[in-house]
Amino acid sequence: IYEILDTEPRQRDVPGAVELAVGKGEVRFENVTFAYGDNPPVLHDVSFVAEAGRTTAIVGASGAGKSTLVALLQRFYDVHDGKILIDGQDIAMVAKGSLRRSMAFVSQQPYLFEGTIRDNIRYGRPDATDAQTEFAAQKAAADGFIRQQPQGYETSVGENGATLSGGQRQRLSIARAILRDAPILLLDEATSSLDSESEKAVQAALTRLMKDRTTLIIAHRLSTISDADRIVVLERGRVAEQGSHAELLARQGLYARLYRTQFAETRPAPAAVAE
Repeated sequence: IYEILDTEPRQRDVPGAVELAVGKGEVRFENVTFAYGDNPPVLHDVSFVAEAGRTTAIVGASGAGKSTLVALLQRFYDVHDGKILIDGQDIAMVAKGSLRRSMAFVSQQPYLFEGTIRDNIRYGRPDATDAQTEFAAQKAAADGFIRQQPQGYETSVGENGATLSGGQRQRLSIARAILRDAPILLLDEATSSLDSESEKAVQAALTRLMKDRTTLIIAHRLSTISDADRIVVLERGRVAEQGSHAELLARQGLYARLYRTQFAETRPAPAAVAE
């Protein structure tokens, strides 16, 4: 454990780093290039703007660089070339703590910690009251199943939420993001592990959460982001297309091909013809 504690962080604050001041919440990628170690770049000269208060979806085939963009935005890695700006401030020049406090992140794989359900939700905002915590759970369609647990909100979830289903863990993760109430929201296919009924309830909660908030969505199922204000299509680490869902379909380019492929995969097979 001491070896881990002594590990030097990969990204340190630069001397004189200032606190990030988020106003409208515009996120801008300017000519961003990045590679993991000595490997070939996974992002090449990526530029786009996630407008303040609007939803921007990042789509592309597996390995296109979608998750890397979000990791760079949170400064788990630093760009090799280019800049990432929030309201005109280079995130490499601001304190990491202030950068990450400005964001809420819901991943495809929810992470819970050993402890109570209430404490796991409250990780989003440690100073939140019980009433605020329970209100966030209601908004995430989690309050119902929580109250059915043996000790309600005081029920221990076990390591990584072992006592809960995947859908229940995801709803707690979403409740944590709702409680955080950050100006920038990052979603990595947040409803992928939910059943149809839970997905509908949680999607409604996310829609309320996303309102007037800068939201970046890593999208795998294109049907979930048709209402996004802007869709950025990545191909082999480069921006291939940008536009709305309707605009990209009309262009008959990469996005349209991906959409048709997914639609064909999910469309029910025709009924057999009786002889």
